[in-house]
Amino acid sequence: MKLRPLNRKSTFTVNLVEQIAIAREGDLLTKERLCCGLSMFEVILARVRGFLDDPIWRGPLPSNGVMHVDECVEFHRLWSAMQFVYCIPVGAHEFTVEQCFGDGLHWAGCLIISLLGQQRRFDILDFSYHLLKVQKHDGKDELIKSVPLKKMVDRIRKFQVLNNEIFAILNKYLKPSDGENMPVEHVRCFQPPIHQSLASS
Repeated sequence: MKLRPLNRKSTFTVNLVEQIAIAREGDLLTKERLCCGLSMFEVILARVRGFLDDPIWRGPLPSNGVMHVDECVEFHRLWSAMQFVYCIPVGAHEFTVEQCFGDGLHWAGCLIISLLGQQRRFDILDFSYHLLKVQKHDGKDELIKSVPLKKMVDRIRKFQVLNNEIFAILNKYLKPSDGENMPVEHVRCFQPPIHQSLASS
């Protein structure tokens, strides 16, 4: 009995059909898990949150009882400084942070900020966002210490959009969907500041 050589075209077709079937099964399994509320992403977020219990991520309690103003002891301030450096336009033969690492660093930074509950403070106190607001108001396009301001502001705006998208995805998984189980936000009332000349009388 003489064996015929295997036809490569038929082997390729069989492999392609098997791969399509495996892909469909994987897609179906993933959809069923998501319908049941089984998501690996939530498990990973919970695991990472457990690693962030160390007080080094939050810093000591603020002296004014509200928030740190001059000190940079919280993670969002460190990430803000790093993001400011990332936004500086690079030279002709240099690589940008997104060319080297993609969106991975921003995902990591935004994830840690979200898990620590520092997103609102980051949005308010970020150095880059402040520069973006000032430049939007005055509209200057200058070269400051060999950094083109307009290019830097364009990079800041791009990273702000990316950060907002990442925070939106993370908040979808970190916060419960029903309003009844939402934690009650505690509001503290503070007396308005009194000028020194009026404080003595």
